[in-house]
Amino acid sequence: MKLNNIFAITTAALVILGGLSSCNDKAFLEEISYQNDSDGFYQSERAMEIGLAACYSNVQYMVFGNQRGGSDHNWMVNGMGLDSFAPTGANTAFSNWPTLNADSGYPRHWGDYMYKLVNRANTVVDMIDKHDEIVYSTATKKNELRGEAVFMRAYAYRILAGMFGALVYSDHMTTEARYDYEMLSREEAWAKIAEDFKWAEENLPAKPRLTGTVTKAAAAHFLAETYIALGRFDDAEKAATRVIDQTNGDYKLMTTRFGNRKSDAVDRYGNSLAAPQGAYWDLFRSSAKSDGTAATDSNPNDPENKEAIWVAQIHYEAGQDSYPLGGSGDSWFRMHVPVLESTWAPWLPMGGKNGTRSQTWYDPSNEDAEDGYVTEKFYIFTADATCFPEGVEPAGAGTPASDIPEAKGRKLAYNLSTRMDSLACRTQGLNNAATSLGLYGTEYVTRPYGDINETVWDDPNDFRGSEVMIQRDPYLPSGKRWSVVKAQIEARAAAHEGDVDKDGKKVKNNYILTVSDTVNVTPRYWKFSDDRHPNLAQTVNCYYDCDWYLIRIAETYLLRAEARLAKGDKGGAAADINVVRARAGAGPVAAGSVDIDYILDERIRELFGEEQRWITLSRLSCNPNAKYVLDKYPVQNATTSNTLYERTRKYGFGYENDDRGRETYVDKMGKTRHIPNIQPHNYVLPIPTQIIQSNKDVKIEQNFGY
Repeated sequence: MKLNNIFAITTAALVILGGLSSCNDKAFLEEISYQNDSDGFYQSERAMEIGLAACYSNVQYMVFGNQRGGSDHNWMVNGMGLDSFAPTGANTAFSNWPTLNADSGYPRHWGDYMYKLVNRANTVVDMIDKHDEIVYSTATKKNELRGEAVFMRAYAYRILAGMFGALVYSDHMTTEARYDYEMLSREEAWAKIAEDFKWAEENLPAKPRLTGTVTKAAAAHFLAETYIALGRFDDAEKAATRVIDQTNGDYKLMTTRFGNRKSDAVDRYGNSLAAPQGAYWDLFRSSAKSDGTAATDSNPNDPENKEAIWVAQIHYEAGQDSYPLGGSGDSWFRMHVPVLESTWAPWLPMGGKNGTRSQTWYDPSNEDAEDGYVTEKFYIFTADATCFPEGVEPAGAGTPASDIPEAKGRKLAYNLSTRMDSLACRTQGLNNAATSLGLYGTEYVTRPYGDINETVWDDPNDFRGSEVMIQRDPYLPSGKRWSVVKAQIEARAAAHEGDVDKDGKKVKNNYILTVSDTVNVTPRYWKFSDDRHPNLAQTVNCYYDCDWYLIRIAETYLLRAEARLAKGDKGGAAADINVVRARAGAGPVAAGSVDIDYILDERIRELFGEEQRWITLSRLSCNPNAKYVLDKYPVQNATTSNTLYERTRKYGFGYENDDRGRETYVDKMGKTRHIPNIQPHNYVLPIPTQIIQSNKDVKIEQNFGY
């Protein structure tokens, strides 16, 4: 799989990978052979491609590295802890915000790897600019390769500016093991970034050099975003238009079925996949075909997929000795297997020790009573949530507790995984175990249309918020849906509401589910999962091996809508939004209803979990160029309020089972809820201590509040 993409030369990139973080010209050039190859040009062009492969490897690791193996570091840029999804634990820096500081591994992770990417990109740029002795197949090829390197530099600085605000900047490779750059404000950095993306757009090809490499459209997309940040709204609209009108390549929203499952009329659960809604579902299908065998690639890389502008490649076989394409030395040595699915799959209750309870009450009429007392041990979620049906014994199933009568004759699902759908493949990580990381969609995202509480879903026909894409009522090991089992649990609790002790005093009803019990019962998102999985002969497990979108043209439409809103063209903004909504089966938005909140909501509806949400909300916070947000968020500073702060407080995950003195409010159902304890200065991250300390010639001021 994926042998014809950027990772076909990743192993070769490791020849110079170690030197790219602190190399000099001579060290780099020592790796270059100046002999003619069979194509008639020098191998030094190949060296530029190898240097670029190291850049792509850096990007791919930040997409598929730690975050897919149980760490939440990589999910920061996607908006973890903000207004759309959150970590499962209440103790991380993005659930308990006061713990976020300059020594935290979270900002250091991104600071380290983005500056590594900057230097790798700068190395290639300097090699091209400073060494006329390097011969290329064509002058165009030289500029295209430089365009890729300049794009990578801009991409890294874009993330650094979005996460940290001010940054240390250099457009040349580091020649010492320290950061010896100039200090730029966020707006100064955006100006540099715009220059790079503009140059990249002008010189990159319309079609990728290899699967996964960047193009004119990718550069124009990010250029539009950067121009918006700079307040250059006319230029932003024009840049986005060059993508949308196909000036920069053959890209468009997919409204017809395509890829590995395009012949499927319904999904596993009988839900219709008729176009255009089915085309959205197709966007996220893995390499699994309808018969369970594996296609050449997943749907993001399918040739028919015109929506994908830039896609990160998993390429997970390489580096795994158990896979046919494996072997040691690949740059993906830290990405063991793709565990995206188990990261997002619901933590459905499966019982085991943590799911076992007992109830004791006085009932002398019961023949099992001892001294008038009856004790019952049970699974809080019932055997239907804990066990397979009688006679079903999958490999790895366990034996239920012998003193729980309802589980007699059934096999326990707990030993398999805490994330199971009885009708779909188990979702697991390395070595047959579910990954430890889980992510919650906020209630604002997960609650369906028509819910009495607030929800992002504003149309009952919106395919993106339906049970087809967000399975809120999953099947449990027994084959019953969660709603059915939950009703059983509630009925059992009601039946024991009158339990008393010998003195007639009411005893605690342990059959009642608490917030802590159900906090992990979350929806299954079918954009991070599949109802079919490829059967890999080398393992008994099946994985969701879908590559990851870094840019889809749907986001380009929403960027142009934002640029038009900023110009006061609400009609034009609505037209762009409605192209995206129409594909999802949702009704159109009226021009008068378009404001920054509507665009941010539409980005959740379309790009949940995909977009780099931190970058979006941060550039809309404390930015003097973003005056179009002031009707919704009139105060923009690091001490009182800003866009990111207010959106997170309003829609973020409240951790109801861990209040820690958090502010509260009463929701529309009369329930007291907690507010995330984020602070206004958290719209940017703390600059990591080691970055400040390693710049002896440039004074770096820490961001306010840290």
